[in-house]
Amino acid sequence: MRSSKKPTSSSNLPYIPPEILIQIFPTLPVKTLLRFRCVCKSWRSIIDNPDFVYMHFQHSQINSENSTSNKLLLAFEGMGCSEDVGCVLTVRDAETLGKIDRIFRTHSGKYRIIGSCNGLILVGLYAPHGHLKQLRLWNPCIRKSFLFPTCPLRLDWIGDFVWYLFGFAPRSQDYKVVGFDPDYSRGVQNGIIYFAVYTLSNQEWTVRKDPLNIPILNNDSRRGLFDYVSTAVFLRGTGHWLGKIDNHRNAFTHLVSFDFDQEKLTLLELPFTCEEKGSLMFLFFLEGSLAVFGISKVSSSIWMLEQDNQKGPWTLSFSGNSSEDGYEVFELCHSKLEKVFYCESDGGYFICGNKIYNIGSGQVQPFKKYMSSHLRLEKYWESLVLFKGYGARDLRSSP
Repeated sequence: MRSSKKPTSSSNLPYIPPEILIQIFPTLPVKTLLRFRCVCKSWRSIIDNPDFVYMHFQHSQINSENSTSNKLLLAFEGMGCSEDVGCVLTVRDAETLGKIDRIFRTHSGKYRIIGSCNGLILVGLYAPHGHLKQLRLWNPCIRKSFLFPTCPLRLDWIGDFVWYLFGFAPRSQDYKVVGFDPDYSRGVQNGIIYFAVYTLSNQEWTVRKDPLNIPILNNDSRRGLFDYVSTAVFLRGTGHWLGKIDNHRNAFTHLVSFDFDQEKLTLLELPFTCEEKGSLMFLFFLEGSLAVFGISKVSSSIWMLEQDNQKGPWTLSFSGNSSEDGYEVFELCHSKLEKVFYCESDGGYFICGNKIYNIGSGQVQPFKKYMSSHLRLEKYWESLVLFKGYGARDLRSSP
């Protein structure tokens, strides 16, 4: 006799009050949440809510920052002499660079990484001659991407002289892409910067201009402010990177900042870090604050940004010797427009590609496990952004 057993339905599940679910769901991995969406309509409505998406990311970020064993980096491992021939994307431990998860391998010569924020990656699809064909926002956690329409600044100039910055505005809880073009509307007075802002919620570009009130900021010197925008780091809704307003100097001159809520660009003069010719500077986080690391072949120093300091915004935190080997490692990162990551354990050391640089001794050591010498690292957190809406598609199936 055939069994007449009825299938299980959501009505047979034990009732859990929504206020309890709201406390539980943010602590769960994204893969688990995507399975839970299929349980019932009420669970799906909670997980798909934009406020919950933001709450889940906040929990993921706080848990990572407060944990000594859960800090993650997204690693782009070049498979040839450069990123142009493709790369493998993996999730790695921030201190050991041990592989935790493999995401996938990109198509050869197809995508390049432009920037990242909150675990989301801004990527560009380039033609063989270097022309930017598409600009995409990609969530590697759920393998979905969103295609941006053409930036309006590109219509004013034949070419791709637009620098892009991606970030998050906490007040409006909105993701934005900003395009800077120093050559846009040439002939305007000095000190005016034009930029275009794309908000993910409105899904449209808006062209704006910002007077920086710097008399010497003419057409020739404005480009130096944005050459290293791809190395930007983010703190409390503001993207920061290093730039210069004097093209006759090789060293950076200013900390450049863009507030994503106010949509305003500001400059802060950098401290004098190294006297030696050819010194390099890098921006990073130290004890939760912005800091600048300066290194030459013989010396190095660290300056921390402290806004409430009565003696000035910059405080010298470290000064010591360096080495030629260490300088060469940072020189390679500088030429490739790559970020450096600082770990405060074991006396403090930098992760530069697949090597570590000890602050105290100035010595360079490779990681024990072999990995690509063309390693680009970005901070990584799990996120549900782009899962619902926006017309997002799988990056691997996109044209």
